[in-house]
Amino acid sequence: MRIGFLSPVALALLAGISQQAQASSDDSCYPDWRVSRDSLAPCNNVPFLSPGNDSRVNLRLLLADKKAAPLAPKALSEDDLAQGFGPVPFPVYRLAAASSAQTEPDSDDSPTAELDTLLTPLGIKREAYKTAGEAFLNGEGSRCRSNDDDSATAFIRQVVKADMPAAERTLLAKARLQLLTTCTWDGPVIAEPQQIQSADGQLFRTYLQAAADFYSGRFAEAAQGFAGVGSAQSPWLKETALYMTARTALNQAQADTYDEDGVPHLDRVDKPALATAEQGFKAYLSTYPQGEYAASAHGLLRRVYWLADDNTQLADAFAWALTATDEQRNVSEDELVEEADLKLLMVNSDTVKTPMIQLVSDLMVMRGGNQPAISRADLEKQKAVFASEPELYEYLLAVCALYIEHQPDAALKQLPQSVPSNLNYFAFSQQTLRALALEAKQDWKGAEALWLQLLPLAKLPLQRDQLELALAMNYERSGQLAKVFASDSPISAKQVRYILLRNVAGPELLRQQIAQASDPLERQTAQFVLLYKDLLHGQFATFAEDLKQLPAQAPEDKLGTSLGYVYSASQTLKLFQWNGDKAESGYACPSIAQTAATLQTDAKNPQALNCFGEFILRNGLDGMPLEQARAAGSLGSSASDFKGETFSRLDGYKQVIANAKAPKNDKAYALFRAINCYAPAGYNSCGGQDVEPAVRKAWFRQLKSGFADTQWGKSLQYYW
Repeated sequence: MRIGFLSPVALALLAGISQQAQASSDDSCYPDWRVSRDSLAPCNNVPFLSPGNDSRVNLRLLLADKKAAPLAPKALSEDDLAQGFGPVPFPVYRLAAASSAQTEPDSDDSPTAELDTLLTPLGIKREAYKTAGEAFLNGEGSRCRSNDDDSATAFIRQVVKADMPAAERTLLAKARLQLLTTCTWDGPVIAEPQQIQSADGQLFRTYLQAAADFYSGRFAEAAQGFAGVGSAQSPWLKETALYMTARTALNQAQADTYDEDGVPHLDRVDKPALATAEQGFKAYLSTYPQGEYAASAHGLLRRVYWLADDNTQLADAFAWALTATDEQRNVSEDELVEEADLKLLMVNSDTVKTPMIQLVSDLMVMRGGNQPAISRADLEKQKAVFASEPELYEYLLAVCALYIEHQPDAALKQLPQSVPSNLNYFAFSQQTLRALALEAKQDWKGAEALWLQLLPLAKLPLQRDQLELALAMNYERSGQLAKVFASDSPISAKQVRYILLRNVAGPELLRQQIAQASDPLERQTAQFVLLYKDLLHGQFATFAEDLKQLPAQAPEDKLGTSLGYVYSASQTLKLFQWNGDKAESGYACPSIAQTAATLQTDAKNPQALNCFGEFILRNGLDGMPLEQARAAGSLGSSASDFKGETFSRLDGYKQVIANAKAPKNDKAYALFRAINCYAPAGYNSCGGQDVEPAVRKAWFRQLKSGFADTQWGKSLQYYW
């Protein structure tokens, strides 16, 4: 029997508590390629125990080592790929188990089939009774959720076996089916109690009336009724009554806890009734440790501890359930992780006695942000908690040294100096932290050697993916980018290679990959980046030479995410065969190759500058990914090897406007386009140094006075 915990509204409100402590806080997911982080990024997790991970990810890593829930990340979806994700970093949802396909139950095994079999000899049709309990959503926590076919089948199964006349069986079976149709039952379940005369029949009738009282919220009457069948000879009645007695006390304890929106207020809990419920569930589990309701009883004890605000016992209960078998739990592993996160990790500030839970909680507090970080002194007070798992405590001290105290040497002293042959996720975390500490000391060679040593040992899901990212970042930041693209490079992760090509690689490395990359998309990406940066960095002679390598019929493959585009926006190599004769503005331009050639001989040529801007404008190159700065510390954030400033349309227009010798038509168009850089909201969409509104106003007056007879002077009505 599975009992829910919180209403959807309550869950949503709980999820808003403590932006820094919570597991997830952002509806959008985009990759931020780095291994080390000390701030929460729910969409960018890594497979080592990190303060920056979603708490659910850290919990899953520990559970995987305990063989409780092996890590089985979902394959990258089309949506993940469109957003630019690779295997690592990953959003937390990729660790959730895929929903099992809905299949028709085998006719011999389904509850409905068994119920039909039981009812047929009694002349009763199941379809005449609609189940009310099934209308309650998973997680609502309604007492009526267990009022379903399963519980009706269990009752009728026992009635059929009991010693009573056939007529009584029929009456009791019909009454139980009738109870399915509602969660509110007024009066007795059977209109004529005297019709039940047998001893067994009366006990089952008493139980059924108690169940009706329970589902109707008459808990005092329900408790009295269940107590009345506690001494029954029927093993099922005896066990079920003991369980339901505890469950009745729990529902009584929380009867006034929820407000009209379903939000819990723990100060309203009936503490005496809650204590009775705890005693009742423990008594049930002591008497029936493998009983029919044992999984539910364990789950409801977690609810008891949560309502009692007893985080120590709640942590112990979660630790037991998280490492239990599927049969011992009342919810799936995924649901249990979510429950632990919402009910304990997100809201608890107390030290608990469970090492696994305390470790995850401490890592959350070590995140950067507004909340105070945990100190070494705080951790030292927790040492006794980790007495059974001292290696977890040493790891926390190392994390504290590296992320809070910024003392990598101190972190290294807390970590193993040798690499084990078996890299479970905890050992992998220790070695990852060790390499990150070496890099924090600028010991790039030491870290590189360790990353390479770990690579052949990385057997578990996502480990190698993280190592390839870490090694690539090491090569980038140590000035050894060519190693990423060497023929014997262990770095095969496509997204990692694309990021470095488009953001950091210089001309020679790009030409090398055009010639030797085995991945066609990588070759085309390298060629696009080379030609684009030749142009935008004003290397026009080089552009002319590199353009010769482009076939007359340029490939039309869309280079989307390899260039950093998200979803549908994209480019192809045909961009560099742009023919200016088709410019939409009516301003006549030659091809981009001719424009570049003109600028090579005359860098201030007005028409060429305008046409360079036209090339950018008409092809949607303003603010394209290749021009967007990478976040500091992430893959691809170091300086590019391309020399020179990046051209911007606005700067080009300014040059034409300032050129006293510029032809009238060219200057008019430059004024027109420069003013439109700020349309329609006053923000510069053309790049380059911003200009004040007064400057735009002066441009507008110049256009409307000295160039009023041009089509550009006639068409522009406003400035922004």
